[in-house]
Amino acid sequence: MHAILKQVFSIRWKPSKDLIAVAVSWLLVVGALYTATNIVGSTVWGGIAYFLLYAVLAAALCGVGIPLLWTAVVCKRPVSDLGLTTRWLGLSILLQVVFAALQFLPTLARTTLPALGTLIPLLALALTIGFFEAVFWRGWVLLRLEEAFGFIPALILGSALYAAYHIGYGMPTGEMVFMFFIGILYAVTFRLTKNVFILWPFFQPMGQLVTLLRDGLILPLPATIGFVEALILMIVLVWLAARYQKKHAE
Repeated sequence: MHAILKQVFSIRWKPSKDLIAVAVSWLLVVGALYTATNIVGSTVWGGIAYFLLYAVLAAALCGVGIPLLWTAVVCKRPVSDLGLTTRWLGLSILLQVVFAALQFLPTLARTTLPALGTLIPLLALALTIGFFEAVFWRGWVLLRLEEAFGFIPALILGSALYAAYHIGYGMPTGEMVFMFFIGILYAVTFRLTKNVFILWPFFQPMGQLVTLLRDGLILPLPATIGFVEALILMIVLVWLAARYQKKHAE
């Protein structure tokens, strides 16, 4: 117990070039999201452009691709350093189911769900963006900050960056303060096992689905295909990075 408390509350000063990669990836993700939401989203051709900027460029390529590229190719580290691991997998899934159930009771259990044709694309969106956020914000940003400064500073700074990221959605300041505490919640949850499967595919996507339903977002049914393809792209990138790292480690 003493060792765990020491690890949690220890503060260090070991900034590295990883922080430059984190800063660049954060700027690219937020920039692509802001462009998608506030510039092309309002144009007549904004539908497909919004999807490409948001799901493909921001989430898949910058949000998942850059962390994988930096970790596996540049630093020659395993993808498990991003929380993409089978270590503690069973415990992570068990805890996730418990957390998701506790989240379900006061939220979705009391929500009138829309028709299936409206719900399916929202589910696809939540699953896809949920995977991106679990990898990017927790496996990438949080763990790199923790390596540099320790857990508590990483928790605060990482959650602040997560809240500021919602500038890209045009979110008002008051709601971003709320997102800071949501970032704290997901970061602490992830840190229990350092495995993204304590957050995805149930716990974190459910929170995003609740937000989408509350905001009344409606997507056309064909959008489901696009988000599923973006999720597949992310998984393929993970597989390629893991294969590259294993090959060069051998």
